[in-house]
Amino acid sequence: MTHIPPLSPFQLLQSYDKKDSDYYFGRDKETRQLYDALMRSKFMMVYGASGTGKTSLIKCGLQSMFSPRDWMPLVIRREDDFLGPIRERLYEIYQERFKAHQEQQAAWYPDDPMPEPETFDNLRDLIKAVFHLSYVPIYLILDQFEEIFTLGEKAEQDEFFQTLKELELFSEDLFCKIIIVTREEYIAHFYRYEKMFPFLFEYRFRVEKMREEQLLQVIEGMWTAEYPGHNKFELKQGASQQIFKNLLDDRGEVDLTTLQVYNDRLYQEDRARAGQRNYIQIDKPFVIENKLDNVLTEFLDGQVDRVSSKLLKNFPEELRGGGNPAMLILYQMVTDQGTKRSRSTQEIHLELQTARTGISREFVQACLDEFASPESRVINRLKYAKTTEERFEIMHDRLADRIAKNINADELRRRGAVTTIKNKLGLFQEDKGSEDKKSQEYLSKGELELVQQSLNVDGLQEDQRQFYHDSIAFHEKEELRKKRRFQGAVIFGLLATGVAIAALWFFNRARIAERLADQRGIETQLALDEAEVNLRQFRRAKYDEIVKRAEGYVALKSDSFALYEYQQAAIYWQDTLHMKTAGDTLPTPDYPMQDSLTNIQNRLLESANENGKD
Repeated sequence: MTHIPPLSPFQLLQSYDKKDSDYYFGRDKETRQLYDALMRSKFMMVYGASGTGKTSLIKCGLQSMFSPRDWMPLVIRREDDFLGPIRERLYEIYQERFKAHQEQQAAWYPDDPMPEPETFDNLRDLIKAVFHLSYVPIYLILDQFEEIFTLGEKAEQDEFFQTLKELELFSEDLFCKIIIVTREEYIAHFYRYEKMFPFLFEYRFRVEKMREEQLLQVIEGMWTAEYPGHNKFELKQGASQQIFKNLLDDRGEVDLTTLQVYNDRLYQEDRARAGQRNYIQIDKPFVIENKLDNVLTEFLDGQVDRVSSKLLKNFPEELRGGGNPAMLILYQMVTDQGTKRSRSTQEIHLELQTARTGISREFVQACLDEFASPESRVINRLKYAKTTEERFEIMHDRLADRIAKNINADELRRRGAVTTIKNKLGLFQEDKGSEDKKSQEYLSKGELELVQQSLNVDGLQEDQRQFYHDSIAFHEKEELRKKRRFQGAVIFGLLATGVAIAALWFFNRARIAERLADQRGIETQLALDEAEVNLRQFRRAKYDEIVKRAEGYVALKSDSFALYEYQQAAIYWQDTLHMKTAGDTLPTPDYPMQDSLTNIQNRLLESANENGKD
């Protein structure tokens, strides 16, 4: 049985820092160049593709160029924003240094009043206070700065750059330098602030992918270094070149992240075949046999299988219920853009409540613990200053991108449904208009169907769940309103048809009477009176028809059409039904038509006034 340690000494997905300088290879030239560039400027943007080793270049390579007396490096990661952690870390150092200052003053001047620490309204004064207590230049290293664009809102971005402007960084009284570290695909976001900072693109350093000779230095350095707790590895001739060839991608490049993971894979494979050998031996034939199509995918799948198998005994229901719950947990730790995001156990569990799974909080915690273990090294444990809650994040953006590409259709629909309900609820809450306008922000029928098919509604937050039910009630009310309108329209149509038939009947009676009078030559007053009565009945029926049509439009809430019909009825009443000569007065209509006309006019006038205000 082999005595080779089960874990390799390689970094895998972790970045290098100062304590790892003995194992950091291939970047000597870039380290000197970055150091020289930083000596000429108080601002530097370090950028490059994911997997080029930007963070390691600064935390390990650059740090090895300084002594503690030369700089005070503060590596800052975004939490809820960037400015908060910067202020908290600086004030923490200020309090530490001020306490030492108090102790010194108490020893030297025991009778003098003890000074008290200050509070600071702006970041500039806080930086100056820290320097005056330490007399060491402060280097603010803002790592993975692209998160301000992938996770932050525009308001956060504007506030950060406005604060940066207020620092007056290049003033002689501020002993501070700022290094922004970002992925190069997010460089375009900085152009919005170029007018505010003309120097923004003047001081920048691009970390290129390593060339072949550099990569060979890394491979040979990693396999020939001496690691505590391990016997020295044996790297046979030609093995390093074969490792390089195995990892070449379609563009003829080798990614450093992939190289680290692949070396760990070779370590584990050789350990499995070592037998009684107590050291690792890497030769060319062995490397040829271990060529992988996708190193990161193989690594990720292997770790998910290992974690699932280990947890099966304690969580049989979660792991036998179908799907891949361990991978589903990792999905919650990446953005739609394929970048990593820090999450707590509670945040992940709440997110999963909206999915149709029975994943318990205990299972989430167990999975996170396993993925963060030395055996996996898939995620990092984080501790933020403002909270005692433990947080986790994927170890590297390259792995986060690989996880994001594996997201299945169910998870994509779930994310889409959650995003939809969050956005629509936000618009609804922000809309200060009338109820009619706000009703347009309810979830549409299609969006409701998406939510019903993709989410466990009971797992939504209370306000989201209430908004979902309110949207359903709104559409039910609208359907009932449409049904009533339709019924009203049918009744109106039947009444109008009846009035039209009656009018036609009276008209025909009048015409027949007139023809009979003409034919018989009877011009007696009786015949004329009968014709006049019939004609007036026809005209009254016609008037009734117009009024009924107006009342139908009122029922349909079409005020403008109702107003027009009422006006036509008034004209017909005056000019046809009751023709008058000079001096005559019109009889008062026995229908409440005039009141309806006045009400419609007033309602339209109020509506016009409201629109004028808007």
